[in-house]
Amino acid sequence: MKLAYVTSLFPFAPEEQFFEPEIRALAREVDVLVVPVRPPSRTSAYPDLGVASLHLPLFSAKVARLALREFARSPRAALAALREVAFGKSSLRSRAVNLMTFPKALAVAREARRLGVDHLHAAWLTTPATLAYVVWRLTGITYSISAHSHDIFAKNLVAEKVRTARFTRVISERNCRRMRRKLPPALAARCVVGHLGVDLPAAPGVAPARQPRIVCIARLHPVKGHVHLLEALRLLRERGYAFTCDLAGDGELRDSLIEMVERLGLTGRVRFLGNVPHAELTAALAKGAYDVAVLASLERPGEREGIPVALMEAMAAGLPVVATRTGSLDELVVPGTGVLVEQADPAALAAGLEPYLVDAAERRAAGERGRAFVRAEFEASETTRRLLQLAGLGPAVPAAVPEHAS
Repeated sequence: MKLAYVTSLFPFAPEEQFFEPEIRALAREVDVLVVPVRPPSRTSAYPDLGVASLHLPLFSAKVARLALREFARSPRAALAALREVAFGKSSLRSRAVNLMTFPKALAVAREARRLGVDHLHAAWLTTPATLAYVVWRLTGITYSISAHSHDIFAKNLVAEKVRTARFTRVISERNCRRMRRKLPPALAARCVVGHLGVDLPAAPGVAPARQPRIVCIARLHPVKGHVHLLEALRLLRERGYAFTCDLAGDGELRDSLIEMVERLGLTGRVRFLGNVPHAELTAALAKGAYDVAVLASLERPGEREGIPVALMEAMAAGLPVVATRTGSLDELVVPGTGVLVEQADPAALAAGLEPYLVDAAERRAAGERGRAFVRAEFEASETTRRLLQLAGLGPAVPAAVPEHAS
């Protein structure tokens, strides 16, 4: 079976690194072709990924040639797909993005047919799912969708995609309930919960005796709550606790957060690592480079956490977690594996971190419980097996039939 895995940027950018464990696990079972919608470069950020990628820019002479050939092959099907993309139930912004993506979708349809793709899996409900939807209408190749968090709230042909996809996997219980409430009952039944998975290190490293090391793995974006984390770290410093904290990730807030670190007297305690290669980061976690993971996310309209893979990987490496009670984090950080506190509350965040800064035995115990939970619920080989069952011959959800495929 050849599976085309449709992403936004992966693997040609460091973003979307949370797809890497799933793609690697899929590649152990089937032939995987990664199809990014808008690759920002020609150089893979994951050179040892071990799967093929279809590198087609969003706009190029090659894309135009392939799109024209596909249109000439089946103009009726192409026009029908274009009509849905242009006038279907989407916001104006989504329609504009979909129309920009349409020629690329025609080109991918031609290449998918040529390469013998059997099924497409769109990694987001937004533009990747639009591309997969158009390819299905032109070729009849079945497709499925993963929905995460913000993409659930985008007005982008949601009902039509759910209706025509073989299934729609939502990566958390909470977001699946939200998704189902947006849909008619018959379509709601086509949405299933399916976690993204992570690889478990064979045996996590044991951290040596030292001052505790905290890690926060998140893009430097307002919704990740770094300003509240830094205020919490200031409180801990003022109370005399020893620690260092590494911020792994980059983004628009970098300069303002560096200034905040200096203003709060945290210079030397907080380091900005930037975008760390995924393999390097997971290796550091597995070797015991850190003692506790933290995430201070916020909830905003249309912007909520799903189940962050970065925290799964930290727990898989035996780290306890301190995070905010946002999104679907309570489906990962269960009692005994860490602490959940209210969002935008630095004092509560500091209080959650305190026990793990002073009690190495409690850190180890919580870390072991978290690792066991991730092994049982989020191990990549098991989550991938479920995905393949649904995408391949799974009888639970029948495949839709395109009206205009030819």
